[in-house]
This record gives sequence, structure tokens and C-alpha cells, in this order.
Amino acid sequence: MSKKYAILITALFCLFIFGFGAAFLIAPDRTFSPQENRYLAQFKAPTLNSLKSGQFMKDFEDYVIDQFPLRDGWIQFKARMERIFGKRENNGVYFGQDGQTLFAQYTAPLEEDLTARVNYVNQLGKNLDIPVYFSLVPDKSYVWADRLPDNAPKVDDGSSNEKAKDLLSGDVTFIDLYAALSGEDVFYRTDHHWTTMGAQMGFLALSKGMGRSGTALKDEPVLRSDSFYGTTWSSAGAGWVEPDSIYTLVPEGGENGQVTVTRYPEGKPIPGSLYDLSKLEQKDKYSMFLGGNQPLCILQNPEGSGGKLLVVRDSYSDTLAPFLASDYQEVHLFDLRYNNMSLKQYVQDHQIDQVLVCYSAANFASDHNLFKLEL
Repeated sequence: MSKKYAILITALFCLFIFGFGAAFLIAPDRTFSPQENRYLAQFKAPTLNSLKSGQFMKDFEDYVIDQFPLRDGWIQFKARMERIFGKRENNGVYFGQDGQTLFAQYTAPLEEDLTARVNYVNQLGKNLDIPVYFSLVPDKSYVWADRLPDNAPKVDDGSSNEKAKDLLSGDVTFIDLYAALSGEDVFYRTDHHWTTMGAQMGFLALSKGMGRSGTALKDEPVLRSDSFYGTTWSSAGAGWVEPDSIYTLVPEGGENGQVTVTRYPEGKPIPGSLYDLSKLEQKDKYSMFLGGNQPLCILQNPEGSGGKLLVVRDSYSDTLAPFLASDYQEVHLFDLRYNNMSLKQYVQDHQIDQVLVCYSAANFASDHNLFKLEL
């Protein structure tokens, strides 16, 4: 190596180190990453306790990683390099064999954990004197197993669904959605949620299982967005993947235009809608359905075929709700993550006729609020 070449390499190395260091110091901190759809770590001033415990260094490391200059570009660069060198996973996301489908890794619950979670559902059924139903939405890795990379270890094989079914008591009726979902358009490629078409398949299975007569809508799907990148894409940094499209089938206001939506984002009722189109201007376009997560949401349809349904739900029910509202006179969406009211008391106060506990398999395995089902 010549002396000039050595000097050049050294200069470039110093430029790289000090250049990024200067950029880190000069650039304003970001609070939110649209690409990753999450809030970024902020600088926390050291205290005597945090220095002694080592917490300051941990927080500072998180801060440097999150605020690193050109972070979004580096994430995408890393994902491309992983793919070029044959690796089929990045940051907890599998790259599908079709090159366009992304799978968040699925972790099945341990048997004792699953038993405890299902027992919360059993206790709810025991507490109520009305029909209680339970259903799990399969993970995308179960329905689209043929798109997974070879030998991917953290996927949904359906075993937790079968075990949950066996653990249910006679007070709860199981509705199997694993057998109901199939096809090309039932999940988003870049997100973990099911699509409107997938939700309609789920609705038909649930309707049959709950003794209803819900039928598939014959309306043509309405395109709402063709530029949706979901949370799985955000984690993977897979810049080569094409965006998803978001469609709706149920018209705003329901098929007969009589559906009204009341939201309770902070405990007080405010008017809502089946679709908040303003959310399509944001990164999280899935929140267009009902306006996103909220403790309680009530859909009323005076021309429904009758009955009041309470759904203990996660975000998958945002897409399901318009179909349920086309059938029931009232649908109450109850989110345990943000709602501490007693379910038993709520059912009595609102004269609920049926209760459905409906979670995605992944959320049911990880939600820490299921104990509230006993309240």
C-alpha cells in the first residue's frame, strides 16, 4: 500500500467518523419515525441513580441508535444487503419467496400461558348468562405458508388454535377462523392485518357460528388508497416491496345508510364514522377504519336484523366492524387495552345479547390485559 493511498483511506475514515459525529450533534432530534411508525428515543439527562445502575448508558445507546443520521436510509440499505447475501430475515421480519410479501415473526405462547389466557375467556363465559363466543384470527404465516422462506422457525402452524379450542369450557362456543381464510387478498403484504376481503370471510364464518344469516356483500370494492405501507414493512426496511391497496366493501353509513358510529376515545361520546378518510394522509393508513384504536366504539343500525353484540377486540375488528354493523342493530367494540370497565356490568347495563371475544393469534398470545375478562 502506497503512502498516498494510506493517507487517502485515513482521510476518508476520519471524514466518515467526524462527519457523522458532526451531523449527529447538529441535526435536531426526531420524535417520530414515519417509516418505522414509532416514537424514537430521546436524550435523558444522567442522574446519580441512573449512572450507578447503568440505566443511563442503556438509555443513551438507545438514543444514539434512534437518532443516528440517515437512519431510515441505513435500515433500507441493511435490508437490501441481507437480501443480496441470501438472508431471508431482517429485524424480525421474513422476506417472502415472492419478493413482495413480508411476515412478522410469530411466537406461539407456552402451554401454561395459553391455558391461563383461555381460562380468562372461560371465566367470562361463566360470569354471563348469554352466549359467549371465542375466535382467533390466524397469523398470515399460517394462511400464506407457501410464501414463507424455507424452514422459517417462528411461524403459526395452527397448533395454538387447536389447543385453545380444546381448553374452552362448555360456557364458551368456539368459532374456527383458521378454516375460513384462504386466497390471494385476505392479508396485506406489508402489514399484519387482514384486508377488507379477509374480514368479510371472517364475518361470514362468525355469522354462521353465532347463528346469524349474514351474507357476502355484492358491491364492488371501493379503492381508498394504493400507497399503504404497514407496520411489517416499517420494521423490515424492505424498500423494494410495492405498497398495498386499501379497499372498502360496506358503504359509509352501511348498506342502507342508517349506521351511526359513536366513539369514546376519552370516555365521552363523540360522533364517528365507519371510515375516517383523513387518516389516509398519514403513515398509519389502516387507522382509516373507525379512526383507529379506542377504548369503546358503538355502531347502531336501526334496520339491522336485530340483537346487540359486544366484541372484545383488537385492531383486527376495525375492519370487521362494518360487516357486523350491516347485520346487528348494535355492535359494541370493547378494547381491554384502554378500557377498565367491568364487562359483566357493561353487558347488564346495555342489555347485550351476545359476546364475541375475537383476537388475532399473535395479539392473544401477547396481550397483558386479558385478565380484565374476569371483571
